[in-house]
Amino acid sequence: MRWLLASVVVLASSAAQAEPGIVSGMGTQACAAINAHTRPGEGYGQNGVAAAAFSWVQGYISAWNVIGLISRGRFADLTSLTADEQWSRIAVFCQTHPDGFLFDAARDMLANGLKMGAVIPLPRAPAGAADLDGAANAR
Repeated sequence: MRWLLASVVVLASSAAQAEPGIVSGMGTQACAAINAHTRPGEGYGQNGVAAAAFSWVQGYISAWNVIGLISRGRFADLTSLTADEQWSRIAVFCQTHPDGFLFDAARDMLANGLKMGAVIPLPRAPAGAADLDGAANAR
């Protein structure tokens, strides 16, 4: 039991000193690696690498949108480019920036490809007021 506890303490202390994980998964793939497995003229359905890269970028932008809507009432309109146009931007970015990463291609699409939209933000409820929306017997 002491050995198990010592192992957990050692793992926890080494994890605490590690760099924070900000981007994970396919986004950390180098463009050169994506280029080696995809052909620019073909769509995102050409193989698993292209499909995974495309899916990761759309997921990244979707998560960015959730945060943007909550904090600023802004979003990147994924329908402002077709899926084929989005893949083309990813492929062209990686072809012209082989030392970049898929994460960089996603950020480029946000900055230079997609139209931005805005919604009128709803007023925030005061702290604790969310509970008042439920039924009286649920409080």
